[in-house]
Amino acid sequence: MLSITNVLLFLAVYFILFYGISRLANSYGSTKEGYLVANRNAGVIESALGATGCWLTGLGFYVAAQQFYNNGWVGFFWFTFPIVVGLLLFGWITIFINRKVPNGFTTTEWIREKYGLGVSRIFQFVFIFASFGNMALTFTAAFKFINFAGIGHAELLTGIITLCTAIYSFKGGIKTSLLTSSIQVVLNVLLAFVLIYLGWHLIADKNLTEFLNGKKQIVELFDPVLFWTFSYTAFLTFITGPLMSAAHHQKSFAQQNKQPWKAWAIAGPLYLTITTLMAFFGIMTLAWGGEVSDLSVAQLYLFKAIGVGALAIFGIMLLNVCCIIIDAHGSAVASIVANDYCKDPKKSVSWARWSMVGIAFITWLIAIQNWDLTKIFFTFGILRTNLFLILIGILLTVWFTRRGIFWAAVLMCPTTIAIGLYGNINKIPELNAIAVTGAMFVTPITAYLLSRFLKKQIFNKS
Repeated sequence: MLSITNVLLFLAVYFILFYGISRLANSYGSTKEGYLVANRNAGVIESALGATGCWLTGLGFYVAAQQFYNNGWVGFFWFTFPIVVGLLLFGWITIFINRKVPNGFTTTEWIREKYGLGVSRIFQFVFIFASFGNMALTFTAAFKFINFAGIGHAELLTGIITLCTAIYSFKGGIKTSLLTSSIQVVLNVLLAFVLIYLGWHLIADKNLTEFLNGKKQIVELFDPVLFWTFSYTAFLTFITGPLMSAAHHQKSFAQQNKQPWKAWAIAGPLYLTITTLMAFFGIMTLAWGGEVSDLSVAQLYLFKAIGVGALAIFGIMLLNVCCIIIDAHGSAVASIVANDYCKDPKKSVSWARWSMVGIAFITWLIAIQNWDLTKIFFTFGILRTNLFLILIGILLTVWFTRRGIFWAAVLMCPTTIAIGLYGNINKIPELNAIAVTGAMFVTPITAYLLSRFLKKQIFNKS
């Protein structure tokens, strides 16, 4: 198995290399505009790779393969399709964001000016909570991998990864994130092909088309059992991800001198390509026919059978994802802290830098709890779903008022999360569907009705 000594030596070399690469972006750390939005001149390709990378969370690295292994192409479709649509949708929405917030740093800053501090604070909380959710998912996935691989010292290793990523991101801000994540995404694609090559001998005599329907042999896109236990909730929660991610908003502001929508037009197909590679490990695992006792990490059994080298390669891929996620989402949270809370622009870079260190520490504390990945995702997934249509609404229409948004969020967010978590913990999928339906549709309807009612009430009083 992988020894702790070899892992520590590899991490030392890895982070020295990326620290050296990050120094190419150090000049962007001298001003607020450079550190938070890369002087608004971020390139299309690096932004597309960065947008793709910040959505390849630890959940995606496991669930794409798990769904294809268990539920075949149908499960993979419902896991992947809504995220691709969400990325393309954000490409369209970013046109309106840049019209509404020219030369801005955060969307929440514009929300504060338009709808007041209370509504802005709610969106800040959701953006920050969702960012921490993505980071927690990924580092918890890494924690589980370290334990599975028998390396040991998972708390120490995840702590080193979070700290070292914060260090190499410290100077250059989002430009560092775009630069390093571009390299890490490309490297992961190459390593995925290497893993397929190494494991091909285990399935060379198999007809892979026989395994496209998964272990459960699901053949219908709207299979009723899968639809109500996974597909429906997955679609509504996954499609909201890019728009409700502060990391995507920050990358949009970083391209304001260009045409940001192009990056997400590339990111959608690119994400589909990479997750298809991840999903192929699920087909390989099923075709291999080995014993898998934990479906959540099905492909790890395959890599273990191939050899320690394959397990190490997947570990490197997961390391790349960890660095991308904490860099991208951590930088986005830091931009909210530095712009929305720091009143002195001269101090905003320092605020952002030290926020990154604090964010890394909090992420590590969450990861070492080793919580269930689905419960982590479901909590922040439902929370952000509550505000998805409302955010689209305030960017495109004048249907909502500040009090309508505020009270709808205060009422519906805790209600839908409580229903969803109860259903998730007690394995009652019907409650999950009810919770997601409430978050996606009832919350914005409530906000609209309250907006109309309270506006009319104020008009009558005057």
